[in-house]
Amino acid sequence: MNDLAIKIYADIKKGAYKIGETLPDAAALAEKYGVDRKLAREGIGDLVYEGAVERVPGKRSKARVRAPYVWDLVTGNHSFTGEAKRRGQKPGNRILTFEKRPAWPQVARRLKLEEGDEVNVMERLLLADDKPVGLEYSYMPSKFYAGVTREMFEGGKSTFAVMETFGHVSATAVDELSTATLEQREARILGMDTGVPVLIRFRVTLNPDGIPIKGSRAIYLFNPGYSVAI
Repeated sequence: MNDLAIKIYADIKKGAYKIGETLPDAAALAEKYGVDRKLAREGIGDLVYEGAVERVPGKRSKARVRAPYVWDLVTGNHSFTGEAKRRGQKPGNRILTFEKRPAWPQVARRLKLEEGDEVNVMERLLLADDKPVGLEYSYMPSKFYAGVTREMFEGGKSTFAVMETFGHVSATAVDELSTATLEQREARILGMDTGVPVLIRFRVTLNPDGIPIKGSRAIYLFNPGYSVAI
């Protein structure tokens, strides 16, 4: 971060700018901190990239102090159940939708399905101590999960535990990351504003033979961290 960004961040931590409060524009910040407008604009940009502030949807020239996520950084395999337990919180979920439908091209390609194959699609709101942590869509090839029902997942049961009852054990996973902005429905469910930038993770789970046995698209309210051997 540039020097101005560091000063503004320090003021945020001191409470000079409250959560949800819109920062002064670049011109006002430049005058307040005694810098030029270019440095002020770049400072705001640095704070956006650092996650300290966010752009106001529909008003790209404005930024506001971002409320911290329930969980800031989560590493490892991003298991919300495991992370909640590690933090001493009660994990849970609420199933929003559960249906069987033909696999559309994007899902079929990722899960290596044939034309006409179906997937069981489950949408869940993920909770930690009853607070939303994320929104997850699971895609389970119907040919691997004959007879699977919504009730099998009720009560906060682990998706992987249910998968194992069908004889499917997870070995590895491949993550695909992209950026998007929250649409109205998802923003309402998660208690956020429409247009807020988010990171989307699409994960393909493979069995020991390398066969895709599940896909998932997740919108998480935390910053995902990865550990990579180099």
